[in-house]
Amino acid sequence: MDIVGDTDPDRAGEVELVAGSWVPDQPPADLYDGDLVVRLTQPDDPAYPRSRKHAVDIEMLLARRGRWQLVGRWGGVDECWPWLLAPTAAVVMGLHCDAVSTRTREVASPTETSVPLRWASGGVGDLLDADLVKAGDELVWHRRNQGVRHTARIRIDGTLGLADGRVYVNPSGAATALGGNHQNGWSAFRRTSDGRTLGELRTQLWARRGR
Repeated sequence: MDIVGDTDPDRAGEVELVAGSWVPDQPPADLYDGDLVVRLTQPDDPAYPRSRKHAVDIEMLLARRGRWQLVGRWGGVDECWPWLLAPTAAVVMGLHCDAVSTRTREVASPTETSVPLRWASGGVGDLLDADLVKAGDELVWHRRNQGVRHTARIRIDGTLGLADGRVYVNPSGAATALGGNHQNGWSAFRRTSDGRTLGELRTQLWARRGR
């Protein structure tokens, strides 16, 4: 498992299983729509036969429509838990991104003069509402070790438009489509104008709201 911030930045885009960020507390679902949280705790069962130091209970949650929804639970898993969870994470993120991207394609492409329809509620759309980003802002993802540079633009409805015309409702969906496996688009994409990641801008919004 690749933990963003703990790896060589030149390895960005080389995720083998899933990409994520350690967080001290469960974040608010309304700011993390489409993201997964994996909780790791010591086994609840005191009679568990293996050393509690080498096993964890796991709970996986998906932020959807302003709520954390349970995906699944695993009990007493050993150190190989990333390999156990990776397929489930990939399927859940794939289904979620496909569903919201299909909804996005069902409406006409938004224009600057139209009333913004926020398909990406809880995501980049909130950054737009808070004036932390603007429609048309260019984003870049440098995968230096592979010599690849991806770009995207923020659309007025809060979705991300890729250079090839594909549109995604959240950054992780866009990054996953570009890089394969599950990618953390909030850490991958940086605003071209100042180099700040979308995740940093989201953290600023979180602090502004006093969370």
